[in-house]
Amino acid sequence: MSQNTLRQQFQLRDTQKAAYEILQARIDLGGSSGTICIVGDFLSGKTSLVKQFLADRFEHPEYYYLNVNLYLLEQLKKEEDLSNLILTKAKTRLIMQVTLEEAIRKHFENYDLLVLDAIEIIYPYNLNLITITNKYARDGKICIICVPENRERGFVCDFSWGMCEIIRLDV
Repeated sequence: MSQNTLRQQFQLRDTQKAAYEILQARIDLGGSSGTICIVGDFLSGKTSLVKQFLADRFEHPEYYYLNVNLYLLEQLKKEEDLSNLILTKAKTRLIMQVTLEEAIRKHFENYDLLVLDAIEIIYPYNLNLITITNKYARDGKICIICVPENRERGFVCDFSWGMCEIIRLDV
């Protein structure tokens, strides 16, 4: 992600400001670790919220941000026989899981905070991101996941919700 995109200022709506303050308080408590999920409908402002949060905290916010959709698509394109992945859901799921685990592990070797955004690609594969992130978001390390949810349309991620803190971004 380019630095310009993450350094821009966003005009946060009241619901975003409230969620931002909760997120900021949670991070600033110190000594905290684990996974925080920002949950909201599509286009509710989850991405703007986390990008503003990162821009306010870090000189290089792009170091702390991972667009999961783009990252996994890039990694899957590297597979020798991409056509077989379409036919083999289990293999694709495993590649996604291993790829994400490796990216998260490597990130937390150097940084204490990571934002995972644009996670829709994992939805059909029932990949439990919270279980994955909690392996690495320990000892003062925090992972923030932007989770799209629209119950009316049946788009609800099946995560281990009891293993994270949830901040709801209601429009």
